[in-house]
Amino acid sequence: MLRTLRELRKVLPRNGIVTVGSGHPQSTTKQAFPVYEPRTHITSGSFSSMGFALPAAIGAKLAKPDAPVVCIIGDGDFMMSVQELAVCAMYDIPVVFLVLNNSGYISIRDGQNYLIGRQIGSEFNHHNGSETPYSVDFPLLAKSFGFEVATKVQAADDIASNIKNALDSKAPALVEVPITRDVSVAAAEVVGWWDFPVLPTASDAVKADYKAGYAAEQHRRSASNVELSEPVSAVG
Repeated sequence: MLRTLRELRKVLPRNGIVTVGSGHPQSTTKQAFPVYEPRTHITSGSFSSMGFALPAAIGAKLAKPDAPVVCIIGDGDFMMSVQELAVCAMYDIPVVFLVLNNSGYISIRDGQNYLIGRQIGSEFNHHNGSETPYSVDFPLLAKSFGFEVATKVQAADDIASNIKNALDSKAPALVEVPITRDVSVAAAEVVGWWDFPVLPTASDAVKADYKAGYAAEQHRRSASNVELSEPVSAVG
């Protein structure tokens, strides 16, 4: 995913707009994709609703027709509002959809593994004994909506050229990039605590970890004279 974002930045002009889906694409883009102009990085944030980035890209292009627009989105998120590709085809709206395909809701899977020690229904696999990843043929899907430019990247060295060709086409376009399910997490300093209560069915180890984090946050706020009932600002 990081390589894809680096290659995108090489070919996207400074005024180019990205709309970003939820999950790992969202968190990784926030950390690793430089933004040079105001209002050129649009994301759902907060509750991080799936299905936002695709129609947001259409809206961004209609609002700023002279700026190139790229929708950075995971495969699971993409399928939440994929029907809106018809709008791009019918009205010839030249948005590039960059589909980062890891065959699943992988950020949800990682949260499940952390909170309950197993994943349920968050990896898309063939259940015929092989357990190999399942994927929609995204270029074929885009072409069925009427897209003439729709490709799947076959090698990392071809990422930039595929994206550039899509941008240069001045037409609705899709570029699929297969990515790993195993996401590298940056070892940055933790600057906040996410109060995400565990399920009653969670393991004792997970419950103990949550209690320890809660106690540490309570102590930190007490030392800072901040009431526990008050939310800590993410930017203050």
